[in-house]
Amino acid sequence: MRARTVPFYFLLILGAIPLFFQSSYFLHMFILIFFYISLSVAWNILSLSGKVSLGHAAFFGLGAYTSTILNVKHGIIPWVGVFAGLAVALVGAVVLMIPLLRLRGPMFSLASIAFGEVLIRIAVVWRDMTAGSEGMTIPFKPGWLTMGFQNNIPYYYLFLILAAASVYLARRIYHSALGHHLRAVAADEEAAQALGVNTSRAQIIALLWSAGFTGVLGVFYAQFVYIIDPDFAFSSMLFSVQPALNGIIGGMGTIWGPVLGSVLMTPLGEYLRSYLGHLQQGLSFFIYGMALIAVVMIMPGGIVSVLTPYFRRKVPASKDISERKAVS
Repeated sequence: MRARTVPFYFLLILGAIPLFFQSSYFLHMFILIFFYISLSVAWNILSLSGKVSLGHAAFFGLGAYTSTILNVKHGIIPWVGVFAGLAVALVGAVVLMIPLLRLRGPMFSLASIAFGEVLIRIAVVWRDMTAGSEGMTIPFKPGWLTMGFQNNIPYYYLFLILAAASVYLARRIYHSALGHHLRAVAADEEAAQALGVNTSRAQIIALLWSAGFTGVLGVFYAQFVYIIDPDFAFSSMLFSVQPALNGIIGGMGTIWGPVLGSVLMTPLGEYLRSYLGHLQQGLSFFIYGMALIAVVMIMPGGIVSVLTPYFRRKVPASKDISERKAVS
């Protein structure tokens, strides 16, 4: 089996799961995994340049609120809201986030947090538009056109497509000239500039890709939960810190690192909250945090850094065998 065909067969297997397992909780868990794969991969596009953003919840919330306001107040279907949410998230990135790209290291990460906090305050105060801290409820209207489904199976396939699209996009960017420029910036920005790389342009393009896809995910997730409020839509923990942790644990700046991190940490987080959260307040977060510390200490480069040497040994071996067969 060729390495390029493995993702295709894996997608076929994932696509067949709802045909055999239709448990609501089981499908819900897979939906969350697909969602965090998409969100973490989108976050990771910017991290290719070495920038660790903790403010991506802002783009998520802008997309979610834009679509919800258009739907609730003006009756515009969510599919149109996808493009509107994308546009507003991109505007937010241009107006508020691009100036922060001048900052480096922890200063950029800290400043990006403030971006989301400002939008929370705006959403709370602007009651005429956002309904304030009470939030907005999306009316349930069954049908694909309105993105209203009676069970989790359609959502399963919808978020599976989003996860596959995000990985495909990230792979194209990683192997493009933009991806090489971003990794050069992460390694040494001054050296990249000396070699003629327009580092500012590369980082801005990466930010726009990352923010735009995150805004789109906000639209779809709002339709999945049917209710949003400022603290939820702009939640730093859920939509900024969690994708960052997934990327760091899996392998920041790689293609498959955010995917592996999401696959491992999403079920762990849900399990701890469901089965340990009621025993002692904060116990689930303590265990989750200890697990994160252990992974980061044992594998500083993420899970991918441990698995990559193994696959590199396997690939040349398979190539040598095929070449020997061709010669014989």
